[in-house]
Amino acid sequence: MSQCCGKVPTVNDVQDIKDSVKSPRVSPHGNSMQGDIGEQVAAEVVCERLNVSAEFYDAPKSAQAGIDSIYRDGAGKLVLVEAKFTDRGGLGSLGMTAHGRQGSVEWVRHHAELMCDPSSSRYSPDNAKIGEEILRVGPENVAFYVVHTDPQTLETDITKLR
Repeated sequence: MSQCCGKVPTVNDVQDIKDSVKSPRVSPHGNSMQGDIGEQVAAEVVCERLNVSAEFYDAPKSAQAGIDSIYRDGAGKLVLVEAKFTDRGGLGSLGMTAHGRQGSVEWVRHHAELMCDPSSSRYSPDNAKIGEEILRVGPENVAFYVVHTDPQTLETDITKLR
């Protein structure tokens, strides 16, 4: 799946999201569909508010963990984005993984290495170029944002990690 700056969900989409959150079958902490919607909303918000453009990136499937989306700012520098559609906002929504907390330097380095490894499911020629760039400039020098959308209010905020 490749990313692009998409369109914010319609009024009908918003109502469907609200209804799904109230459903006893769906956790207010999110599910795959809600994650996909959160990423779509994040793409629109990031492009509009941060004035970035989407970098061609083969994003992980919704069942896989990894960097949600990648952009470039006006100076051509990479901007990594983690989209969250949960009741916990900002940096508190970042989960702990075997490779560090999402967005940490160690976590970004691990995913950049996977993007460069031809035996990894994260590898593609485009991803390898991005992964190599992250490793060359240093993961600590790459901007990282969390874009959080509250499933109850559908309000979206952006938090810069670095």
